[in-house]
Amino acid sequence: MNVILLISFNKLGKLGDMIQVKPGYARNFLFPKEIAIPAIKKNIEYFKNYKKNLKNKLEKKLFISRSRIEEIKKIKNIVIFSKSGKKGKLFGSIGVRDISRKLNELGIKVKKSEIKLKNGLLRSLGEHIVLFQPHKDISTNIKIIISSENK
Repeated sequence: MNVILLISFNKLGKLGDMIQVKPGYARNFLFPKEIAIPAIKKNIEYFKNYKKNLKNKLEKKLFISRSRIEEIKKIKNIVIFSKSGKKGKLFGSIGVRDISRKLNELGIKVKKSEIKLKNGLLRSLGEHIVLFQPHKDISTNIKIIISSENK
């Protein structure tokens, strides 16, 4: 029996793929859980249009993500002030929340989930590189400079 997948399903295929499965598997598992629909002419036409719309939305998201990355690249580095000890170790740490707050203050809207810390929280003074990833396919590095506010 030919079916069209409504979601990406492990080991079967991706959204919109037309696959062949046993009729019992389709009737008893895929259809009740709304994982797939029968591959009849009406559904095939619907999914062709749906894929075009989905592709347009994806291109729009990619364009927006690229423009946000260009905004980030215009800022050479971000300076964050924090209290520290004599040996350069911070009292506390700088995390994703602090970095996203600083970027929002600079006028660039970011979500905490878009910033990735490679080595965990930043706990020392100096330069650090973090990853800004607004979309799973594109990313850029941000240079964070942590400076002491002690006088």
